[in-house]
Amino acid sequence: MSQPTFAIELLRDYVLTDLLGDDYAQVIYWSGKRVARKFPVMTNDELSAFFAEAGWGELTLLKEKGNKFLFELLPPPATQEKATGYFQLEAGFLAEQIAGRFQCVAEGYADVARQAVQITVQLDRKDTYE
Repeated sequence: MSQPTFAIELLRDYVLTDLLGDDYAQVIYWSGKRVARKFPVMTNDELSAFFAEAGWGELTLLKEKGNKFLFELLPPPATQEKATGYFQLEAGFLAEQIAGRFQCVAEGYADVARQAVQITVQLDRKDTYE
């Protein structure tokens, strides 16, 4: 089910931004969480493979400490210079994947650097799933 990066960019850069306007970042974040629910909890290796297959780029877990996970995403070259809100789909997806592993609430935040995106996922172990 591989899609060319250009098709994904058309949808994300033009169609969704036009439809969603100022709500783009929030809606795309929650969409990422919803996509993660369609694909049950994955290992770190499976997450990396999923990101590559989805055309989102190369994902690496840099650090896991306590309730915080730090990922680095090397997006495809065409998407490396996007605004911060652009990577909220990936942040939501990772947050929901980590939440599923630990059965508690998690939130993700994407920070765009020069050629990479840092995605931090923070768990709230006190807010568990029932």
